[in-house]
Amino acid sequence: MRSKQSFSKQLWRHYLRSAERMLKLFRIINITFLVGTTFIVLTIISLFTPIFSAVAIYVLNHLPLTRLTPTALNAPPSAYVVLGGGLTNDNNNQIILNRFSLNRVRTVAAAYHDEPLPIVLSGAEAPWLGQWLIEHGINGLISENASMNTCENARFTAKRTPLHHVYLVTDNYHMARARRQFALNGINSTPLSAPLPVKRDWMMPAQNLTHSRRAVYEIAAYVRDVLRPQVNCRRADEITTEQLLTPRGDASKRAN
Repeated sequence: MRSKQSFSKQLWRHYLRSAERMLKLFRIINITFLVGTTFIVLTIISLFTPIFSAVAIYVLNHLPLTRLTPTALNAPPSAYVVLGGGLTNDNNNQIILNRFSLNRVRTVAAAYHDEPLPIVLSGAEAPWLGQWLIEHGINGLISENASMNTCENARFTAKRTPLHHVYLVTDNYHMARARRQFALNGINSTPLSAPLPVKRDWMMPAQNLTHSRRAVYEIAAYVRDVLRPQVNCRRADEITTEQLLTPRGDASKRAN
């Protein structure tokens, strides 16, 4: 009889311990769900504010670069390198610089007047970037017309002219990925950020979302470049010097 009572007590204690474990597990699951849900909701809300893009820029600016040679690290900037941001068509269906490219070329023009250095224009947009600069009194430009992506911007710029340290002109979100690619090709870079066409503003959620989308894209692209380098990035030896020098379009139309 006593053995049966002892067994019943042991069984009851085991049941109580199991019930306590289950309650603890449910609490952990519940807390995790609440924390996760709150985090997701706050992240979604932050996309429509300046907070998300500001945090993203901070993270991007603190990502590590490839180790550079002492020469690249110690040399002062000897040129500006402007990365094209795309083209568009005007009302007459003429090709012109889009707002990303226009902000970049305006940024380098302002910097050039303070510190005149050679300007290297990189990308298919180079003829239009060059035309804009010439129309604004800046000559002696160096163009690399063959690159079609950030990886090629760096490789073909390094092939086009010997550089150790440059002022790199692109937007804040693209800067980290671009600097990494230039470092991989032995070129140190000092950021010279061009503004996006729309500003961050607490009262303008649509504009904030534009910045957030840009931030998400660049973070994803940076991770992709680290984990799986671009397969569509041509090697420098696949492009001739003639191809680098050949403009890819007619830029006689002024970009406003």
